Amino acid sequence: ANVWKEVERAEQFGHFDAIYCVKLAGVHWHGDRFTWVGLHPEWQAKYTAERHALGRHMNFETVAPPDSELGTAGKGHKVDRRVSYRYPGMDCSASSGGYAAKVALDDGFDRVVLAGVPMETSAAHFTRGKPWLQRDSFTIGFEKSVPHFAGRVRSMSGWTAQILGAPSPDWLNGATP
Repeated sequence: ANVWKEVERAEQFGHFDAIYCVKLAGVHWHGDRFTWVGLHPEWQAKYTAERHALGRHMNFETVAPPDSELGTAGKGHKVDRRVSYRYPGMDCSASSGGYAAKVALDDGFDRVVLAGVPMETSAAHFTRGKPWLQRDSFTIGFEKSVPHFAGRVRSMSGWTAQILGAPSPDWLNGATP
């Protein structure tokens, strides 16, 4: 529910070279060009139409996993690029937020800040306002991603900040704690 407050706090650290929005956050993103990431490409056309109806710019790239990693509902939907959600030996998802971090790392960024990804059941979704009851089904995948995130991904809040650490301006500029 605090994603926009967390984005504002992160933006105080300095300029970000790229923005990756997840699912519904991309509908509401107020800034410039971004990469729109989601584990569920079946929703992308609907989200794009919602963004267009709000009068927002359409300067984004869409990214989803390859069809071989998706369930029946997700297969065959048009996106600009396909990127695996898995690291070697991984067989489960780390959540959409974890997937966005992986895409950013795969794109060559070495410092990724998660905003609005506390991964806590009680942290209500920013548009739905309900607790995230599926949280526990994604923590295993997220924990499997942590060795790949180590030192390169930080989070603004919650459980993910506890296991990854919080970002700082010095960290963003390449200093290691």
